[in-house]
Amino acid sequence: MSNIGIQQKVGVRQNLLQDASKRNKLNGILPFAGLLLVILFFTIVTGGSILDAQNLNNLLHQSFTVVIVAVGAVFVYSHGGMDMSLGALQGITQLGAAWVITSSILPPGLAIPASILIGMLVGTITGGVHVLMGVPAFVASLCVRYICSGITYTVTSKQDIYIPYTEFTQYNSGVIKALVLIVVLAAGYIIFEYTRFGKNLKAIGGNITVAKQSGIATKLNIVLAYAIIGGLVGLTGFFTLTRVGMINASSGQGLELNILTAIVLGGFPLTGGSASRLHSAIIGALTVTVLTNGLTLWGIDPYIIGGIKGLLFILIVGVTYDRSKGKLVL
Repeated sequence: MSNIGIQQKVGVRQNLLQDASKRNKLNGILPFAGLLLVILFFTIVTGGSILDAQNLNNLLHQSFTVVIVAVGAVFVYSHGGMDMSLGALQGITQLGAAWVITSSILPPGLAIPASILIGMLVGTITGGVHVLMGVPAFVASLCVRYICSGITYTVTSKQDIYIPYTEFTQYNSGVIKALVLIVVLAAGYIIFEYTRFGKNLKAIGGNITVAKQSGIATKLNIVLAYAIIGGLVGLTGFFTLTRVGMINASSGQGLELNILTAIVLGGFPLTGGSASRLHSAIIGALTVTVLTNGLTLWGIDPYIIGGIKGLLFILIVGVTYDRSKGKLVL
């Protein structure tokens, strides 16, 4: 092969790498710019009330669940998985925590570990059904969703379950939630970005066949990813229960849509792989929270807000879908 041909191939490769680098930088900037634009827009239309001290406190409480579950979601979506059971799962973890709190058998202090363990158990079941039975993640998690919803509805259909709210007000403190957020974010970042486990998940998302050939225990890693998101959903389930003081058949409803929207708005690749970054999901989670809060302050009906988020999700996925390759290009 002539030197000219070699130089041309090298030049093409360098151009492709430069284009990929520019695209990655753009994908990193756009979600952050989108968050700033959302904040600016609602600052204008709400007359600045979105930045009031009281509303900023509300934003902390509202973002708590979405941000923490988004941390867990990166472990699932980075390997190309999906979990549609999150809302129903949070409902059943709240149910478990409420049972411990109102039970005369167990001390109320066990409500937190009980909620987390229930979430991890259900997450493990979802992951196990997916990898051991060969059921697609979407279908497996959807089945688990209906099972969890059925249990919660059966228990709460006749009457809502209330907890002794005054005994748990300390858990609704902004300081405690901020500390929990910091711990979860730090632990999630270290595990996902710097450990072999996090790198394995990205490798699985990139090419599961190559990952298997490289000696990665793909099934074990996938099940662990679902256990992690389940445990974090359980953690938020307890804090949500202490905030509202009760549980009913609709508890946790809509959480999976918020997380999916957060993942997409943050520029996180739904197909997983090496481009997966935890900060993308966090930016998306904050954007979803500000969007929901701003629309509420603006006087938009909650059902319409859900529709807006659904349309936004479809729009972004439609724009970022590479039809020639049959995959998302976020």
